[in-house]
Amino acid sequence: MKIQFALAALFLAVAPLAATTTETAWRTVDLAARPMNIAENRGTLWVCGADELVANSGDGGKTWSVNHVTRGGGVLLNIGFANEKFGYAAGTGGAFIVTKDGGVTWERIKAPAQVIYAASFSDQNHGLIQTPRTILTTADGGETWEPVKADFTSSDLKGFSHVLELVALDPEHMSMVLSRGNASYFEQKHLITRDGGKTWHAINIPSTSLTKLIAHGGEYWFAGMEVIEKDKPGGGYGVPLVMHSPDGENWTHLPRWSRNEFSTCGGQGCLYWDGAGVQIPPVNPVSYWKFAAEKAVTAKWAAASGSICSVAIDLKCAEMKITSEMPERRENSSPIASLLAPPPLDAPQAQGPQCIFCDIEKVMVTNDFQGVADVELKLQIAANGLVSQVEVLSSTKSEIGERVAATVRNWIFVPYEKDGVVHPVVTKVKLRTQAIKSK
Repeated sequence: MKIQFALAALFLAVAPLAATTTETAWRTVDLAARPMNIAENRGTLWVCGADELVANSGDGGKTWSVNHVTRGGGVLLNIGFANEKFGYAAGTGGAFIVTKDGGVTWERIKAPAQVIYAASFSDQNHGLIQTPRTILTTADGGETWEPVKADFTSSDLKGFSHVLELVALDPEHMSMVLSRGNASYFEQKHLITRDGGKTWHAINIPSTSLTKLIAHGGEYWFAGMEVIEKDKPGGGYGVPLVMHSPDGENWTHLPRWSRNEFSTCGGQGCLYWDGAGVQIPPVNPVSYWKFAAEKAVTAKWAAASGSICSVAIDLKCAEMKITSEMPERRENSSPIASLLAPPPLDAPQAQGPQCIFCDIEKVMVTNDFQGVADVELKLQIAANGLVSQVEVLSSTKSEIGERVAATVRNWIFVPYEKDGVVHPVVTKVKLRTQAIKSK
């Protein structure tokens, strides 16, 4: 089996430098299974992952307790809490678990699909999920599910088949952010309901690009970018944007208090770059987060008890300080790649392994090579859909091949099923990227 990828971009020349920060270094956390995602709920950090792992830390990531694990179980891709007691986690292999006692115990509920990319609940009964083919809502805690009553083939929504965000605000209000591509810089549309999912309609928020949509204090909170002064000579420019709405239609802009654009945003706030962030909604006066700039933080992060923790191939945590001034951007600071959306709702049925999250390093800076680079890899994919081994078959430059292989080890596939049985599988991928030589 072969999967063909063609990835190319125009990159700026950046000289790689060693970290020279005085902040406490990132430490790796040893867990019972590979972590996949992280969230915070009322000061406690929660991690989900392979083998249906759920673990929590009440001391900012210093110590962790395992609440749930099933050896050979599915891979939990997402975890969240609707309130102090009710939480949920879902992923591959039909894994869908909930807690009604604040995470002490978790129980399985019947999943309406073998793969659930994303989920959001406003309370124990009302929520919505994304499966490979559709968006579903429930009003009875998952006992029954109904497909979203929206015509995705209409002239208004045609082409907006990637789902960037799902948010269940309350039993009546829910929203999803659709996009023409798998990242926030593509054109977007917001699809909202105000009657518990009976009807949905699309709205446009002009001149904006959403990075994150969350529910907070009974309102939607939008963090991203806005293009302003488009009518002036030379065109407009982007500025960071934060706004909120009780219904998804009427939005209140916060005063523009930040001159720096957000790199990526999560459920608690936004990160500007490696080493600096801010809480959303912002406090008054605005205070900032400062942490070690060691290229350890990813778009999967959460903060609690003076620490920030982040998920990549493993879980890492570091001390996080609060400061009244924007942390200085050091030469070794770097942007943080945003999460890519899963495959679109109208994606054709894969003949071989279907990748859920397959990103590669977007800034490929090398010491002695510039230009297009081709890499061919052989992947061993375990029965749970995680990459267990990567072999470089050929590469334009060995350095590039090894760096791409390191990233591909993070890829997540839908468990490969044949004749009703899930199997491990071996496949080959060809990647093309563009490298640029450092100064």
